[in-house]
Amino acid sequence: MTPPFSLAGLLRLRGVQERAAAERLSRAAVTARQSEAREHRTRTALADSADAAVDVRSLAAIAASRAAARARIGELALIADAQRDDVDAARRAHTEAKRRALGLEKLEAAHRERERRGELRAEQSALDEIATGRWAIASARQEGAA
Repeated sequence: MTPPFSLAGLLRLRGVQERAAAERLSRAAVTARQSEAREHRTRTALADSADAAVDVRSLAAIAASRAAARARIGELALIADAQRDDVDAARRAHTEAKRRALGLEKLEAAHRERERRGELRAEQSALDEIATGRWAIASARQEGAA
């Protein structure tokens, strides 16, 4: 029986951390896409609005509406920028978690390979011992028969 990989618990923890980081990255990406879509819809709505001013009051209302819409677009752009920064930070965290898990996975693979080679070596030694024993028995029989 081969001894277990001594860092198996840490490897499982790193796997959990990597999956959590991937989940955070996914959520951040979805939120960023939603913000960009909201900004795009607001820009499209502002561009598509057909404003026909018939008097000074309606012209002032249109101007106020456009100013408010521009302010809203500015806010949405800031939110989208912040969320893109969040995505970048989540991507870096995921990459780091992945790197840390990969190092342990490589150690585990090397451990398994060493154990496999040790088992094969022991098996080969046993086979050699059996073959040597049979050869000695056969030699003794030949000497006894002669």
